Amino acid sequence: MPHRSKRSALSAAAALTLGAGLAATALLCAAVGALEVETFELGFRQRAELRVAALRRGLDEAVELLTITNDLFKTFGQPSREQFRDFTLPLLRRHPFIQAFNYQRALSEAERPAYEAALAARLPGHRMRERAEGDRGALVPVRPRPLHIVVDYLEPYQGNEAALGLDLAPNGPLRGAIEQAVASGLVTASPLLRLAQERGGQQGFVLLMPLFRAGAPSATAQQRRAAWIGNTGAVIRSTDLVHKILLGAGLLDDAGLRLRVYTGDAPRPDNLVYGPPAEAAPAPSAPLARAALAAPAPADGGAAPPGPAAAPRRWPWPDGASVLTRSFNAAGKAWHVQVTALPRPLPAGHLGSLATLLGGLLLSALAAALVQSLTQRRRGVERLVEARTHDLQLSNEQLSQDVAARKATELALQHSEHRFRRLLALSSDWYWEQDAAFRFTHITDGFFDKGHLPRERFLGLTRWDNNAEMRAAGWGREHIARLEAHLPFNDLEYSLVGLDGVARWFSTSGEPVFDAAGAFQGYRGTGSEITARKLTEQHIQHIAHHDVLTGLPNRVLLQDRLGQAVAYANRSGHPLWVMLIDLDRFKFVNDSLGHKAGDLLLKTVAGRLQDSVRESDTVARLSGDEFVALLTEHPDEALTPQVTERIMRAVAQPVLLEGKEFFVTCSIGVAVHQADGAPAQHLIEHADIAMYCAKKLGRNNTQFYQPSMNEAALERLRIEGALRKALERDELVLYYQPQLDLDSGRIVGMEALLRWRHPELGMVQPERFIGLAEETGLIVPIGAWVLASACAQTQAWLAAGLGPLRVAVNLSARQFGVPGLPAAIAAVLAASGLAPACLELELTESLLMSDVALAVELLQQLKALGLTLSIDDFGTGYSSLSYLRSFPIDVLKIDRSFVSDIGADGDEAAIVVSIIALAHNLKLRVVAEGVESARQLDYLWRNGCDQMQGFHFSPPVPAAEFEQMLRDGKHLAPSTAFA
Repeated sequence: MPHRSKRSALSAAAALTLGAGLAATALLCAAVGALEVETFELGFRQRAELRVAALRRGLDEAVELLTITNDLFKTFGQPSREQFRDFTLPLLRRHPFIQAFNYQRALSEAERPAYEAALAARLPGHRMRERAEGDRGALVPVRPRPLHIVVDYLEPYQGNEAALGLDLAPNGPLRGAIEQAVASGLVTASPLLRLAQERGGQQGFVLLMPLFRAGAPSATAQQRRAAWIGNTGAVIRSTDLVHKILLGAGLLDDAGLRLRVYTGDAPRPDNLVYGPPAEAAPAPSAPLARAALAAPAPADGGAAPPGPAAAPRRWPWPDGASVLTRSFNAAGKAWHVQVTALPRPLPAGHLGSLATLLGGLLLSALAAALVQSLTQRRRGVERLVEARTHDLQLSNEQLSQDVAARKATELALQHSEHRFRRLLALSSDWYWEQDAAFRFTHITDGFFDKGHLPRERFLGLTRWDNNAEMRAAGWGREHIARLEAHLPFNDLEYSLVGLDGVARWFSTSGEPVFDAAGAFQGYRGTGSEITARKLTEQHIQHIAHHDVLTGLPNRVLLQDRLGQAVAYANRSGHPLWVMLIDLDRFKFVNDSLGHKAGDLLLKTVAGRLQDSVRESDTVARLSGDEFVALLTEHPDEALTPQVTERIMRAVAQPVLLEGKEFFVTCSIGVAVHQADGAPAQHLIEHADIAMYCAKKLGRNNTQFYQPSMNEAALERLRIEGALRKALERDELVLYYQPQLDLDSGRIVGMEALLRWRHPELGMVQPERFIGLAEETGLIVPIGAWVLASACAQTQAWLAAGLGPLRVAVNLSARQFGVPGLPAAIAAVLAASGLAPACLELELTESLLMSDVALAVELLQQLKALGLTLSIDDFGTGYSSLSYLRSFPIDVLKIDRSFVSDIGADGDEAAIVVSIIALAHNLKLRVVAEGVESARQLDYLWRNGCDQMQGFHFSPPVPAAEFEQMLRDGKHLAPSTAFA
């Protein structure tokens, strides 16, 4: 059986002896330790309570001193500065924890100039000041406000100069304490704050007691606020207060206690008045600490009662620091005193329990050792017999293991050889060997079978004899050098053409062979055919640099080609054209026929673009329907605008999509690199800016980049950025242009027109930002604001008796397409209280004709709300008269372009008459826009126009001016209206 040493094992008798001794020792030590801890905690509680009582007496004394100072003002009314100094200086000497006494006078803004003049006369250079940011900012001149609370009397002046003339009204926390003091009529302490006279980071607080006008009633809080004329205050450094109170009571010399004093609703770090910042507090070990922390402050302001007596401990020594917290109320604030007993070295206060423990351990160990010695003698003989028997068994087992190990080794060698041969066959396609001159001496059949190569072409020759490219290429020369240095190589890749004319790729690895003497004998290695992997890598490389849909170069390859083209242009001195080509109305194809047709169109256009340029030029797809062409100029062929015309003609050819012919045009922006060595980082951006200008000019044209275009683009970006914040900053305003009835000459409505009052750009006209708002979608929230503001203003005028009125609001195409438009308008009417009949929505012809069926359905829903609907700028669009009859509209507005030519062009006047007749036949009201002369007004009236608006009567004006028109009853004089 195995030998097990038991020389150090403890016998059962010895273990029982030792256990009994240890149990008795532990019980006795625990009893002595519990007595020591209870003695320590009783002493700690007495020392802590002394400090709490001293601090409370000191705070009560400070409150009493401030009350005495306040009585000085009650007795003498307004004592002189000398009387104030003579009264307070003895108090300051007897109570050094008070830094200063002051008198804070309440001043109105009207009284401030006289006070500042008196202050400057008394102390040249002094003036009223305030903190820039609460109690942390710099002292700055006081700002106007209805009420100032200024420090008027201050003793001692030396060292407190910064506080004289300080306006306390802007200080929120201090102002709150003053209001609390006035409301209660009692002494109130301010929150902790940085004193104006302090230059360091020390904080303090101010005891405040209000002063009331002599003879004024002050029984209630309201009467006290009415009679309040100022405060007396005691400025106290928080650290000095506690330090000097404890020093005066002789309680600062106890190194075993840590004291922290807090003020406020709870002992938080930001309420710390005295003591080091609290770290992670040690877990109290005694019930005393837990009871003290849980004890709430008494309602009457007294100290919290002592916690319950400590329960007997199960362990003789405390596992953490004891903490005692007491709370009381003074000066209108809650004060929290936290006393912590610092950890003591273990021997201190525990000598009795330690002596008991050590003595018990020693006696128990001696008794156990004696019993163990007796037991060991009896068991010695038994161990000796067991050891001899165990040695014999080990010898027999070792002999059997040696025989089995030899057989296992022989079998493992056989298996290893077999695995090596199989691994060699599976890890590669063939095996090869070379002699010291690097000539092949052996190649297995796999190489010739997979490569379709003849055996005689390789045996007896080197690798580079069959691949002449190796001696010329860098990778081949590096491989030959590695062989000559007799170094191993891995994954050498090369290609060979087989007897079938197909090029295949191979990968080979090899290592040098040396004999027992270290002489070089040649190389041996393995190889594999990797043609499929190389083709896959080439395909992945192509996908990474070409667009999947069109097969054109993508952004990555475009940047590489652009760099090469710029380098060529700089070397040759010939210019480079970068053309950005964007398809017009491509979204229409996607929306009408689907993305499949859109993809077919993109592939067709890509082919046409490639056919329109030279093979040396690059055409790439940038994104979506945007393409980029890089054209370099050659000495025999200059770049001319005919190139862009050729591209535009090729793109404009009809395309057959789903059996229908489509005609797609393009807009081209061209940026020219003049080959002057200038950086070309922004060529594509410049071409994009030029293309955008081509779009703005009506599409289907070419624009060459000019620096002024960049300025326009930057201006557009600046306007867009500012417009996004215009609503938040309340920069948008509404102007109102009156609409007058031509029969009565009176104002019957108005059109709400948007204006933008920018703080830097001034009054921005609508034509500068309305189009941009439409493009970016900002017109939706802006339009919603216009509608809500116009309805609210109209309802306000109607409520003031200035009606009847109807307000006309323009509705943009973006707003017209927003889901839930009727519900949104109904919500605005409900919120403003405006009757639906008082709201007129103006829509353009082009908006209605984009989707007639949808427009009719939506107009019917709006009409069901009770609104008035009008077509704005009628005559400038392409609306059909049959569609016009289908729309549930009420008003036609004649565009100003027709009205302005009345009298100058007979055709324009005839058009106006026709529109009026058409509208009246359809039972529609007619409003003429842009009426600027009496002659135009007379012509419109004589031909039956119902209403007008224009500069002849009034331009668009702010709401206040329009309201004044209504109040003044401004109207067209009969002689003007009916001339």
